[in-house]
Amino acid sequence: MLIIKDILLQLLFVIVPVLLYRNVWLGRSTSNKMSVKSSMVIVCSSISVIFAMSFPVQLSNGMAYDLRSIPIIITILYAGYIPGILTILVMFVVRIVLGGDGVLITILGAMVYAIIPFLLVNRWYGYSLRKKLSVVLLIGCLKQLSIIGGGMAILIWRGFPLSIINDYLEPLVEIGYLALIILGGAVYFIEFIRESHIIRKQVERSEKLNLISELAASVAHEVRNPLTVVRGFVQLLREETNPKNVEYIRLVLNELDRAEFIISDYLNLAKPHSETLERLERLEIAHTVKEVTAIMSSYSVMNRVEIACETEPYLFVESNTVKLKQALMNLMKNGIESMGHGGVLHVTVQAAGNYHVISIKDEGEGMTPEQIEQIGLPFYSTKEKGTGLGLMVTCRIIEAMQGTIHFQSERGHGTQVTIQLPAVYMTEKGGEHGQRSRGVGATLS
Repeated sequence: MLIIKDILLQLLFVIVPVLLYRNVWLGRSTSNKMSVKSSMVIVCSSISVIFAMSFPVQLSNGMAYDLRSIPIIITILYAGYIPGILTILVMFVVRIVLGGDGVLITILGAMVYAIIPFLLVNRWYGYSLRKKLSVVLLIGCLKQLSIIGGGMAILIWRGFPLSIINDYLEPLVEIGYLALIILGGAVYFIEFIRESHIIRKQVERSEKLNLISELAASVAHEVRNPLTVVRGFVQLLREETNPKNVEYIRLVLNELDRAEFIISDYLNLAKPHSETLERLERLEIAHTVKEVTAIMSSYSVMNRVEIACETEPYLFVESNTVKLKQALMNLMKNGIESMGHGGVLHVTVQAAGNYHVISIKDEGEGMTPEQIEQIGLPFYSTKEKGTGLGLMVTCRIIEAMQGTIHFQSERGHGTQVTIQLPAVYMTEKGGEHGQRSRGVGATLS
């Protein structure tokens, strides 16, 4: 009965950093600074480790066992290098204070089960759930082997015979299985929390977009009518001979063009799904991308930007040609404008399983994680005169085509936009649609 109480206590200590991940790392903290969040993670993970080491499970063979490695592994994988290193240092200090024969084994064991999480920090969030569970179970097995090996070394050093050593290690192996289950369960629970968080953010984003869409149509139509009248009378004034007035007329017409462009974006935002899905046709992505590249070539030359295009032929999707071109032009234009001092805009098209992938990568200033979070939201733009409508429309168009769009950026290292569209495979007889995979809504992260 006593051992059950100890195990439940250990389980409680493990749950603390998991709940912390939900409430601090993903939650709406009072401060969005990563340093504050990291500090809170370090403190709570360290407390979890200290309590786990202070109240170990007393096994029938007289050995003590705890789950300190689980909060350490979780902290490294989900919070990064610095929180992980500091949590390990706290564990070393506590172990030295507690004393005993296991100090050296603790240090060596931590080196064994912490090295893999440190190597995977930058790639962890890109893994699937199955791969994450496989990795943490592998880490858990290595940790158990290090504990068993260390325990055997101590017993052999003390002169115990092998028969007694086997009896001593049997409870250690049994509780090791439980530790693996708890480690896998903790990671599964965190991934469930992350998935729920992503879904909630997508719902919030959809609600905002639906609200702006309802307003867009009525406002755009009401504004477009008087603008049309103004444009007509301004064009009648083109016969003006005063050079200064001619320049003023040109400026007025330019601003009217800009207003018309913004209104068109509003109208596209208001009803992209219906228009896009009504006019779907089979098209070859490479051909469409090359057409857009040719259209944007003069604009890129003006901005001292070279467009490098690499495409694979015979990759087909079902899409609205006009809308897809509009989305690609918006993304290429943003990439070109981000490179104020010139550079190369890399555009690639390739197959990836049931999807065809369009990648647009610039060499601009890049964006912070906070800026990436805001992409696609109403009226958010990193440009001085931007409205944010272009990217909103682009995201809605890709979503309407059952595709996904993902932004990856780092400050000072440019931005990469990846579009995935469901592939269309042609049968050997030709002309027929083969398999078409279904995508999901736009995912911005």
